[in-house]
Amino acid sequence: MATQQVTLLGCGKMGSAMLEGWLADTGLAADFTIIEPHQTHLGWLDGQPRVRVYADCASAVADGAPESTMIVLAVKPQMMDEAIAALGSLAHGDCTYLSIAAGISTGWLKQRLGAQAVVMRAMPNTPAAVGKGITALFADAPEMMRDLATQLLAAVGQVVHLQDEGLMDAVTAVSGSGPAYVFLLVEAMSAAGIKAGLPDDLAIELAMATVCGAGALMAAVDTPPSVLRENVTSKGGTTAAALAVLMADDGLNTLMTKAVAAAKARSIELGN
Repeated sequence: MATQQVTLLGCGKMGSAMLEGWLADTGLAADFTIIEPHQTHLGWLDGQPRVRVYADCASAVADGAPESTMIVLAVKPQMMDEAIAALGSLAHGDCTYLSIAAGISTGWLKQRLGAQAVVMRAMPNTPAAVGKGITALFADAPEMMRDLATQLLAAVGQVVHLQDEGLMDAVTAVSGSGPAYVFLLVEAMSAAGIKAGLPDDLAIELAMATVCGAGALMAAVDTPPSVLRENVTSKGGTTAAALAVLMADDGLNTLMTKAVAAAKARSIELGN
C-alpha cells in the first residue's frame, strides 16, 4: 500500500492525541506534515522521521512539503476561516479534507475550499488522549478516503458512521462535550461527599474511582445502563433514596436535556 501524506492543520490537545495514535498504529502507512504555530508541547516529536513540523503553511510550502492525500482540519471553529485561507498551495484539487471542528458543516467548508472539494466531518472527544475516544464520522467521499479517515480516527478510539450530517450537532452535544459532563459529575459527587463528612482527598478518590469503575463495568458487559442501575438499587435502600432525588421531575434527566439542547444550539450557532 502506498504511503499516504497527511497534513494536520492545528496540533493542540486533540491534534496531539490523534497524532500520537497515528504514530503508534503500525498498520497506518502515512507520513505527516504538522502545521502548528505554538510548538512548545511538541518536543516529543524530535527525531520522528515520519513527521515534519512547521509554524505555518507558508513555511511548509517553502520547504517543499509533499502534497497531501488528506488535510485534517483541527483548529478551533472561530479560527477556521483564517486557517483555510492560509493553506495556499497545500490545498490542491486531489486532496481530501477531514474536519474535526465543532459546528462547521461540510457546506460551509466547501464554500471556502471549492464546491468540488471532498470534505468529511468528524467529532471526536477528549478520551482520545488515552485511546478511549469515540468519534462520529460523516463521510460523503470515495471509499478509499472514507477508509483512511476511519483508520485515522480509529487510532484514538471507537468510530461510528453517520449517514446524515444533520445529526452532527446533537453528536457534538452528547459525546463531543460529554466528557465535561462526567468530570462535573465527579466534582459534584466529591463536593457532596465532603458536605456529608468525608475528608476532601477521600471524597475525590471515591468519586473518581466510582465513575471510572462504573464506566469500565458498562464497557465490559452487554447490559443496558438502565438495567445496571436497577441491579444496584434495592427497594427502600440508600441508592433508591438518592435516585428519588436525581430522577425527580426537576432532577438529572431534566437538567441533562437542557444541557444537551444548549450545547446543540451553540454548535449550530458556531456553524453560521
